Amino acid sequence: MTASIIVYSRVAPELEAAFLKWESEVRATEQGFPGFLGHRVEHPTESASQEWTVIVAFDTEAHLDGWLGSPERQELLERAAHLHESLRLERTSYGFGFWNQNAAGARPSPHRIFKENLLVLLVLYPTIFLWGYGVGNPLFTDLLRWPWWAVLFVGAVASTQVLGWWLVPWAMRAFRRWLEPRPGWATELVGYAIVVVLSAAFMALYAWLIAAIGRI
Repeated sequence: MTASIIVYSRVAPELEAAFLKWESEVRATEQGFPGFLGHRVEHPTESASQEWTVIVAFDTEAHLDGWLGSPERQELLERAAHLHESLRLERTSYGFGFWNQNAAGARPSPHRIFKENLLVLLVLYPTIFLWGYGVGNPLFTDLLRWPWWAVLFVGAVASTQVLGWWLVPWAMRAFRRWLEPRPGWATELVGYAIVVVLSAAFMALYAWLIAAIGRI
């Protein structure tokens, strides 16, 4: 399982060009460290926000620690201190990296874990349904005549890989403002409302598919 950090950086609009140039220097420096896998910069998700998201991945925790504690990284941070209005870091991992820690090594709060679990459910439910309806039953059960326990195992393997590598990390990034310690009551309500509405929509869609087309 790869190790990564997510860095949130608030940058004034007039400094964005300098910030992106600096990020290119950071990426070039990281490439010289053992175990480096990738460095991705994401633009602010809202027009009113100047907070950028940077995701850095290494193949192991040891290699990530080597980069985080390196004098090269410290020198880069010192040179760019004027670019960041605020800078915060969360340590996580690919796979099911929602069990993360913050930069100080503290466990996330129970409320955050509860919301993360809801997001996992939000992407887990359609993944399991679509796998069973579109692949598991027609291919493995009907065509290949595999026993149910074998079909279930293959579905679990496929689902966990899709969730761990793509869907769960995507959901955590998409809902990152909702996952913050104190996002505000409006953000809290909107986040929960989106989860409820999407879950209800998935259930209604799948109920219609089963009624219109046939069994799962």
